[in-house]
Amino acid sequence: MIAAILPLWLALATAGAAAPPAAPPGQVPERGSVEDELRYAMDRAERELREHPMRVRDAALEAYVRDVACRVAGDYCGELRVYVIEQPWFNASMAPNGMLVVWTGALLRSRDEAELAVVLGHEFAHFRQRHSLAQWRKAKRTSAFLGTFGLVAWGAGAGAAGPAASLLGAASMYRHSRDAEREADAIGLAAAVAQGYEAAAAPRLWQRMKAEEEARRHGKPLPVFATHPRTAERLADVTAAAARLPAGGESGRDRHQAAVAPHLARWLRGELSRRLYDTSAQVIGSLVADAPPTQQALVAYYLAEAHRRRGGPGDAARSGELLARSLTLPDPPPEAWRDHGLALRDAGQDEEAATSLRRYLELSPEADDAEFIASHLAGLEHGR
Repeated sequence: MIAAILPLWLALATAGAAAPPAAPPGQVPERGSVEDELRYAMDRAERELREHPMRVRDAALEAYVRDVACRVAGDYCGELRVYVIEQPWFNASMAPNGMLVVWTGALLRSRDEAELAVVLGHEFAHFRQRHSLAQWRKAKRTSAFLGTFGLVAWGAGAGAAGPAASLLGAASMYRHSRDAEREADAIGLAAAVAQGYEAAAAPRLWQRMKAEEEARRHGKPLPVFATHPRTAERLADVTAAAARLPAGGESGRDRHQAAVAPHLARWLRGELSRRLYDTSAQVIGSLVADAPPTQQALVAYYLAEAHRRRGGPGDAARSGELLARSLTLPDPPPEAWRDHGLALRDAGQDEEAATSLRRYLELSPEADDAEFIASHLAGLEHGR
């Protein structure tokens, strides 16, 4: 039954669409054609991306992402090359030469393998449906064309080089139309469900993205999503699409959590580095319920940090509660002992503060701030 889902749904999803023919597996563009020119640009950018300092050089993580992508891509698997890029924003893209780029913010926000499959299926659909051709032709007509080689290769967001603001600002140079985005959503979801993933993953993911968007108190929508359908509309579309597909399927949560675990602390720090603490509190807060026992303390600590840095009404108390809670859970991060110790010191609880700071130094003797913390500890031990 699953094998019959994809062809039927693709026919429904693309009916009446004025789009170029889908690319067959292994297609080689005609030499000298616009598509050949586009692939040349992608190949050039990919050579740079392979050595880029923001590339996450973890063979196991890349293999995991590629395995999920191959499941949704099917016969196109041989054309995929996966690169995970250290960027805390939600984004992924697949270039016409088979270069699949996933930002770490997308991996952080995907709670399980089924949700990741939906994201990768969406990007595969752009690749298969050759949505990039129209945008390349449009880019050639702009005065900024000569600067697009690196940017277009990394898709709906922008290249992996430079400050995040520059990356997001460059998004307008290369983006898919809203109709193409809707088509990619439909095809990507169908491809994921055809491979046994649960259809409910798509509305689940976009419900959280809507909550993240609504948590942002000021500023314009991020340029990465400027051409996408509105989040509420997108959520409604994927919810309706999921309802038409078979229920059940797997989430693959355990596999996803195992793949993410070695990187989670770094990605949570990256999330806070955006300095968008309203949305970070929402993103990290939504992780609390889903995190396995071994990650609960880590997530609680970074949620405490999001509240502390935001500094709004009630945030200090909430941060303190979360910090104390993280220390009651298995494997709290060393930083939790440090921050708790400093808070106790400020509250005049010197003995308890010294115990916490001592524990921090035991766990992180080579930390950048070890000497600084040691001086505080010495002051506590010898009287303030």
